[in-house]
This record gives sequence, C-alpha cells and structure tokens, in this order.
Amino acid sequence: MINLSWELLYAVGAALLGAAIIFGLVRYYRRDRRNDAVTEAATHEEYQHPDRYDRSEDAFRDKARPT
Repeated sequence: MINLSWELLYAVGAALLGAAIIFGLVRYYRRDRRNDAVTEAATHEEYQHPDRYDRSEDAFRDKARPT
C-alpha cells in the first residue's frame, strides 16, 4: 500500500509538470508579437546604458501594448 502512494505522487507530479509546460507554450504562442520590438529595444537600452534606463523605462512602458 505504501508503494502505491509513491506511484500516485509520481503520476501527479508528471501531470503537474505537463500542465505547466502546456501553460507556458500557450502563453508563448498567444503573446502580442507587436511588443517584441519594444522589449528588445528596452533590453538593449538597459544593458548598454543602465544609468540612463531608469529615466527612459516609463517611455518603453508607454509604447508596449497591454496584453
């Protein structure tokens, strides 16, 4: 009987992992691709000019479309 509980835990864990992977894939494919250019520009700005990024972060947020 104790072995059955471990087997059940493995099955539940595998189901949760599968659900998390499916959730991530659905979120990835349903994202708004129009925001990709804005996020790339914001990431570039943050890494190239970290001191200036604090002032320009709000401008990037205004350009991004809500999802």
